[in-house]
Amino acid sequence: MNRAQLKKIEIMSNLAFVPPGKLDEVSSFIDYILYISKVKPKKPVSVRGIWENKGFENIDIEKELKDLRTEIQSKMDLRKFD
Repeated sequence: MNRAQLKKIEIMSNLAFVPPGKLDEVSSFIDYILYISKVKPKKPVSVRGIWENKGFENIDIEKELKDLRTEIQSKMDLRKFD
């Protein structure tokens, strides 16, 4: 891990100790630093349709869940509880 990553982890860890009344101030300070640094926010990436035509359309989810529940129940029935 490089120094920048370690510093980010340290900052995020310290955020857990910031009093709730100061969180808006911290957020404003971060926004200010990003503004003066001219950092542009990243656009969200859409994942819509990435699984399309991959074969998942043909799965009967209700049957799969029922089969898994049956399998788990049969394994639990085989266990001996003291």
